[in-house]
Amino acid sequence: MTRLNFLMVMTLLGFLWLPAQAQQGERLHLDTTATANREVFTIVEVPPTFPGGMNKLGEYIRTNLKYPEAARKAGQEGRVFVSFIVNEVGGIEEVQVLKSLGPELDAEAKRLIEKMPTWIPGKQAGRAVACRFNLPVNFRIRGSR
Repeated sequence: MTRLNFLMVMTLLGFLWLPAQAQQGERLHLDTTATANREVFTIVEVPPTFPGGMNKLGEYIRTNLKYPEAARKAGQEGRVFVSFIVNEVGGIEEVQVLKSLGPELDAEAKRLIEKMPTWIPGKQAGRAVACRFNLPVNFRIRGSR
């Protein structure tokens, strides 16, 4: 009889332990900007998407990017890496440059991201959540390559 009790207790503990571990695993993907009021995820089950998908995002960037004249004249080219949060309703927040190419190009990359239309928010466990997104913005002078 004690063996049966032992097995029942172990089974019960297993049912309690697994959900706790799954919950901890979910927290491993939280951004460092998460607060007590709001969680910001870096990895989610359904990532945030630009309306129309990645092709439309590329089209948006090509259409709205304004190459700064000073940078163009100086022949500055490359990528500015930008990080931002897509919030629970798809708005863009906390735009910051991760890799800089210079003040003019950084400012244009930030402006471009801040003016984006509302995204489709990411989802975790079936609910919309805030999610950090990193995006490279390419600056290339036409005809230079």
